[in-house]
This record gives sequence, C-alpha cells and structure tokens, in this order.
Amino acid sequence: MALVQWINKVGCVVDMIYMSQKGIITKRSIRVLSVKGDYIRAFCIDSGAQRVFLAANVLAAELVSRDVS
Repeated sequence: MALVQWINKVGCVVDMIYMSQKGIITKRSIRVLSVKGDYIRAFCIDSGAQRVFLAANVLAAELVSRDVS
C-alpha cells in the first residue's frame, strides 16, 4: 500500500483504521514520529505509548492535524 503523502510528515496527527498481524481491526489516533521503509513509528494517542505500524496494514487514514508542535 502506498502511503498518503502527508503521513510521511513527522508530527502530523492521523486517525487510522489498522489491522494487526493477528487480524484484529482497531481505530487509532497517532502522531507520526518517523517513517522508514514499510514501517511507521508513531506515538499512539489511544494507548499512550510508542508503537510501530506496518504500512500495509493501514486500511484507512485521515489527517487530523498538520501541527508539528
């Protein structure tokens, strides 16, 4: 899956629908920390922790904020 261009912007807040490797689908709000290859490192606002997401498992994403502060 090709990432939407703005998801590469460090600091953006994104709402996404994500499918885990176990097939569990969740809705998450994340702040993008970095994107390397097929992986998105982000702070998951919902869980309050850093997570790494496989880009291919992002089913849908919507930009919430471009604010990088």
